[in-house]
Amino acid sequence: MMFGKSLVYSSKEEQDWQKAKKLLEEAGISFHSWVSEEPPVGGCGSKIDIRSFGTGKRVLKEIFKIEVEKTDRREAEKILKDQVLPVRYYGTG
Repeated sequence: MMFGKSLVYSSKEEQDWQKAKKLLEEAGISFHSWVSEEPPVGGCGSKIDIRSFGTGKRVLKEIFKIEVEKTDRREAEKILKDQVLPVRYYGTG
């Protein structure tokens, strides 16, 4: 038997993330969702993201994620398939 969590959604599209959460909730699948931020590209552990300079606006870096119990992964993927964007991996897991 497998225990733990499995990532079933990772995208930069907030509206799509909201839709995915609603679909899982309606199906009765327990999930954990959160927003993380893409790691900066500055290197050397820099907390400054060089992409935000010179553009006049902040670069979109939020990553919206959803994970489910490993035992629910296949069912969750089946529910989300063709309903929301495919899983896209950004940053670290």
